[in-house]
Amino acid sequence: MFSFEGHRPVDLTPRLKARVYRVDGSIEEGNADPYGKPWVMKEGRFPGDNSLFTLYAAPEGGDEAWHQERMTSHHGAHLQGGKGHISHWVGVPDDMKGLWEMPLTTFMGEAAVCNLSDLAPNAISDPNEYPLGEGMALKSREGDVRGQEIKPEHLGHIQERDIVLMTSPFEGLEQPWLSKTTCEWLINDRKIRMIGFGVPGIQWQYDLKIGAPNNSPIRRMLLGANIPIAHPLVNIETLTKDRVFYIGTPLNFVKSEASFIRAIAFEEE
Repeated sequence: MFSFEGHRPVDLTPRLKARVYRVDGSIEEGNADPYGKPWVMKEGRFPGDNSLFTLYAAPEGGDEAWHQERMTSHHGAHLQGGKGHISHWVGVPDDMKGLWEMPLTTFMGEAAVCNLSDLAPNAISDPNEYPLGEGMALKSREGDVRGQEIKPEHLGHIQERDIVLMTSPFEGLEQPWLSKTTCEWLINDRKIRMIGFGVPGIQWQYDLKIGAPNNSPIRRMLLGANIPIAHPLVNIETLTKDRVFYIGTPLNFVKSEASFIRAIAFEEE
């Protein structure tokens, strides 16, 4: 019988507390995910038996913590695929899959833990070698302290067909950044199945607003290769082993570009 005996579970999912609009008119305060997105809900009453329910939405007209009524499955720890998400972008492959079309083994199995705490930021000498960062029109200048490029030699323990969990203790533009060259190595050489990014830690969402087909190169490359992305994850830095067993499955429904997940790493004791 399969067993996790001898392993400790580590929750990689940030704990969220909803900001709830109660039927009595009160507001129960909550918190936000690592990206600063709140989890807003409104309580209702079911007329059939007078039971209560909560809807995953802000009230009509918005909320001071969330400016629009609608909420999406990109709040909190979530998993995203390419189909239905970026399949309308110019230059992406025609054969991208949705999360619902991927086997469950995509989202569970052996994982390489990449805590890049040794990649401390440096003063840059060539601003052209550094991406804009986080989709912001922010030009780097010589001497600015910026995160290091993540290279294959930093990821040597990743094995073929691994799931990858990646983080660092750095924030903002001092985070190590995943380059197109290294992303190509992960896809074609290591043939990774899935990748999860800790927050803070890794800068991979850059060049978001430049023209296609050069926008969002890392998202474009990973999802184009049918490698789903899990983020924002937490507690990766608490793992003490280079390898763990990871589980973070999407909900079982179709035609959704993203899904909430409960991401868990099982580490040998």
